[in-house]
Amino acid sequence: MSASKTNTDVFTRFVRRPALPVPDTNDWDDSLTAAVEAAVSNIDESELCVPERHRFSTVDSKRLLALLSWSYARELYSSAEIHSRLRRGRTAELWENGIPDVEDICRFRSQNRRALQSCLQTALHFLAAQKVADGFMTRINESHVAAEASRRIIAAVFIDSVEASALSVL
Repeated sequence: MSASKTNTDVFTRFVRRPALPVPDTNDWDDSLTAAVEAAVSNIDESELCVPERHRFSTVDSKRLLALLSWSYARELYSSAEIHSRLRRGRTAELWENGIPDVEDICRFRSQNRRALQSCLQTALHFLAAQKVADGFMTRINESHVAAEASRRIIAAVFIDSVEASALSVL
């Protein structure tokens, strides 16, 4: 199975249920998904903001928070690519107001930076713990995990701005 197919399958599984099911792609993805699910479940729904022009339900907001956390943990930063993978997963009917478009994803990320930072930090901590368990690292430096989560969110903002600039030139 190709990496793109695997990632699309995970996206589809995230969207199918309000709670994030653990996908059967492989152990690493299973565990990362479970870590993201746990982090998202700890976020108070009242703290999530939704983009004004797209009325997400609480379930859709948590789905998008989970998708972005998982995607950034896997180093997938482009909102256009995330949107494309959602469309390829044929899950439009599962979103209450349709699949969020690129602008919705960017706005959601901007308006929910604290929640995204928290969930992504949890996901990255999990990945670091896997590296410790595998002997690639000796310990986890929490300040490095926090900085890496922030860096990945900034990378997503940067990539989206570059893509938007490229589209405006065309």
